[in-house]
Amino acid sequence: MDHDQIWKELLRLNFNEFIELFYPDVAKQLDFSTIHLLDKELFTDIPAGLHREPDFIARISTKDGVPELILIHVEVQAYREITVPYRMWQYYSLLRQRHDLRVFPIVIYLSPGAGGLTKESYSEELFGNEILHFRYFVVGLPDLLADEYLEKDNVIAPALSVLMRSERIDKVTRKLRSYDRLAQAGLDDARCSLLINVVESYMKLTEAEEMDFQKRLMQNEPEEVVTLITKWEERGIEKGIKQGISEGISQGILRGKQDAILRLIQRKFTVLPERAITDIERIDNLEKLENLFDMVCDSKTLDDIDLKLI
Repeated sequence: MDHDQIWKELLRLNFNEFIELFYPDVAKQLDFSTIHLLDKELFTDIPAGLHREPDFIARISTKDGVPELILIHVEVQAYREITVPYRMWQYYSLLRQRHDLRVFPIVIYLSPGAGGLTKESYSEELFGNEILHFRYFVVGLPDLLADEYLEKDNVIAPALSVLMRSERIDKVTRKLRSYDRLAQAGLDDARCSLLINVVESYMKLTEAEEMDFQKRLMQNEPEEVVTLITKWEERGIEKGIKQGISEGISQGILRGKQDAILRLIQRKFTVLPERAITDIERIDNLEKLENLFDMVCDSKTLDDIDLKLI
């Protein structure tokens, strides 16, 4: 799943939690039972013939005072580009005109420098006079403190904390604590898998850190955490099957299962003899691969895997 897909799905499945996490005062004024997502709102009337599609737009009703429908517009930016303020104003203007609703605009930055939870603006002057001043809200994730968000009672906080900075917690501990919090959250498979994907995509470990992670995972972590990661690895099989079907060849199915087994072994034990890797990649029997995957799931050490069965 690429960067855009991750964030669109994250917001789609966890919109309530996102607003409650970063804008709790706003969340109290929204009736989340009325939410309606505006999917693929494409603007073709932007000047210079540009086509743009906002990342996420939700129509929702307020519940304080006289209820009204509003739009919440969220853009996700990998980098802090100089064109963002103008583009946010463009989106605001077009959304306001097209739907005749007030808009609450938010930018999520994945690179540092924004300053955490803040605001940015776009302004225009003419003849020395300010004729436009537009402000939008900013969530600068890398400038927020992971130590605080790991402790928040919000299901997406542990996953998003991997994009934040930490002054006292090392990366391996943060990743393990994120998984521990997710294991305790009681989420359905779709949401859990998505949040694990966030952690895996944005918390990259060095080889030494990965070895430490695997060691601590198998020796110190609760069974629920190990099960959580194992179930996520099993989805690799499903992905391989779908890829094989789409390619129209049975070899794609076998390759998907082989890849899932190798990823699981590497995750649990860090190393695997080169001969064993070669032998696994040569297996062309579907039942044999399924039995091997089950064996890896149940094994506590590499010695527990009977490679003779391969």
